[in-house]
Order: sequence, then C-alpha cells, then structure tokens
Amino acid sequence: MLTRDFVGGVATIVIGAVYLYFAYQLRVSALDDSMGPGGLPRIYGWLLVGLGSILVIQALVARSLAAPAGAEPVKGEWDGQGRKIAYAAGLLVIAMGYIFIVETVGYLVSVGLLIVTTALYLGAGFSGRLLAIGIGGAVFLYAMFVSLLGVRMPAGMLAPLGL
Repeated sequence: MLTRDFVGGVATIVIGAVYLYFAYQLRVSALDDSMGPGGLPRIYGWLLVGLGSILVIQALVARSLAAPAGAEPVKGEWDGQGRKIAYAAGLLVIAMGYIFIVETVGYLVSVGLLIVTTALYLGAGFSGRLLAIGIGGAVFLYAMFVSLLGVRMPAGMLAPLGL
C-alpha cells in the first residue's frame, strides 16, 4: 500500500521537475546579474525536488522498519482523502476564477472578491466585517504593489478612474 508521504513526495518531485523545466527556459540577457532571471526559480525547483526526494526516502525507510515481511498495511491512512482533495479543488477553482476575471474587472476589485470568496469558502460568515476585510485587504495589496513596489497591475473597469 502506498503511503500518503510517498505519494506526496512523488507529486512534489514531479511539480519540482516541471518547475525546473520552465525555469531553465527563461531567456538570459547580457544585462542580467550573475544569477539571472531564472536563478530563484531554479533554486525553488531544486528545493522541491530535494524535499520530495527526502519525503520519498523517509516513507520507504519507515515502511521497511515498521512492517515486517507479510504484515498488514496500516488501515485508514487514506480515509477521508477524497473529501480533502475535493476541498482543495474548490480552492483551485476560486483561484482560476480570479485569473479569468483579473484583466476585465481589474486587480483592485478582483483581489477584494478573491479575499471575500475564499473566506466564505473556508467557512466565514458573510458580514460587514468580512466586506471590510476584503476591501481593506485589496486596498493594502494594491497600495503595496502599485505605489510602493511600482508593479503595474490591470486596471480593468476602474481604468477611467486612473487606478
């Protein structure tokens, strides 16, 4: 029987390998510093592969030490995992919705909607406080990225207001 640690480790290695593939595809320019644009993505990719490998090795060692030959596998380890995967898929759907609306609606509005939608999905009750958190969080993130860091964000429907 495959353990969750083993499956998670293999999944982490696969994600890291895909991440590395794209990190090594980034173009290098004569104006780049010594690390280049792919430096941090490559480090993150190798960290994912390394940590996934450690998790796989740890799962294999634990399996060989814990279970003598012919012993019954641990029962119940995978119980309830389908529900957890469906719950995570719901978060993925929310993130995909954000990606689809950010250009049209704009960063400021879409991040506010993302904060409120995610909080509702995670079990928060709808209230004025939740709306205030969504608006305040969106304004804070917009101010941080646009004003402080100078990152251009999609204006969307707020473009006539200069936002």
